[in-house]
Amino acid sequence: MKGITIDELAEMCKQQQAQGNGKKMILMSSDDEGNDYHHVWQGFIDGKELVGCIYGHQMVNCLTKNPANYVFLI
Repeated sequence: MKGITIDELAEMCKQQQAQGNGKKMILMSSDDEGNDYHHVWQGFIDGKELVGCIYGHQMVNCLTKNPANYVFLI
């Protein structure tokens, strides 16, 4: 499955704001199956900053294993 882009996420955020959800906290699934969830704590980090800290085995479900190809939401 292809992931979403920042532009797509921004559009989804606009839709949620229009529905009155702009002040709600964001939760993310800790796994692919949605077995548990956690808060988004910090925001976006450019993957270029994480090269050498994030490794291929941590990105097993991603289209590429290079963190520089992504923006991380933490």
